[in-house]
Amino acid sequence: MKKFFKGTLSGKSTATIICFCLAAVMALGIFTYNKAEDELTGELTGVKNGTSGTLPIAQTEPAEEANIAAENVPVEPAQPADAPQETVILEQDAFGTPESGENAAAEPVSVEFTGASVSPVNGSIISDYSDGELVKSKTLSVWKTHDGIDISAETGTAVRSAAAGTVSSVTDDAMMGVTVVIDHGSGYESYYCNLAYDVPVSEGDSVSAGTVIGEVGTTAEAEISEESHLHFGVKHNGQWTDPADMLSGEGS
Repeated sequence: MKKFFKGTLSGKSTATIICFCLAAVMALGIFTYNKAEDELTGELTGVKNGTSGTLPIAQTEPAEEANIAAENVPVEPAQPADAPQETVILEQDAFGTPESGENAAAEPVSVEFTGASVSPVNGSIISDYSDGELVKSKTLSVWKTHDGIDISAETGTAVRSAAAGTVSSVTDDAMMGVTVVIDHGSGYESYYCNLAYDVPVSEGDSVSAGTVIGEVGTTAEAEISEESHLHFGVKHNGQWTDPADMLSGEGS
């Protein structure tokens, strides 16, 4: 028997059997590969055509949390193209501080100042109120609004309150120098800038028209190149207005 098998499996017969086995293995491998490829192609085609479920995509936990957070973010409705746009008006006030928002954009209601008034100093006006127009600053060499009037007066000249009221502040402004602000009621405030440092009034003091509140100085850095003067400004309801509106009344 041993001799029979040895003779039968020798030579060309052995080579033939080996080749047959290899061919069978290769055929089985090709069949399995083609089947897997067909199944994958079908799934992808189904996803593309919307006839099959989506392929699962592996995600890390942070990515899943990010997706959940993005889905929960509220989306505001788009604003119509013809919707009115909010306009913010910037206006340069006498102290170099931009005014913005509701007060700057609103038109002030005109109320005539009815109290007795006097000129803060006796002198000629060397710089007019610009009423929002830009004028060239001699000192700063820039175009800006001039929100008051400059009245010529020698250094040391007494400065008087233009009308009765209450001193609301005494400050040393970086640009306009020593400044006294007086509240006259009815929305009116008067500003006396470029005063000397020795001020005889304090916040809360009551003053009458003509009360001495200081002296002309040289503290306004923004107007230092001008001749000696008092910078006098008036606000009505938070808006700069022409000081002539206050000084038009009879003095006392």
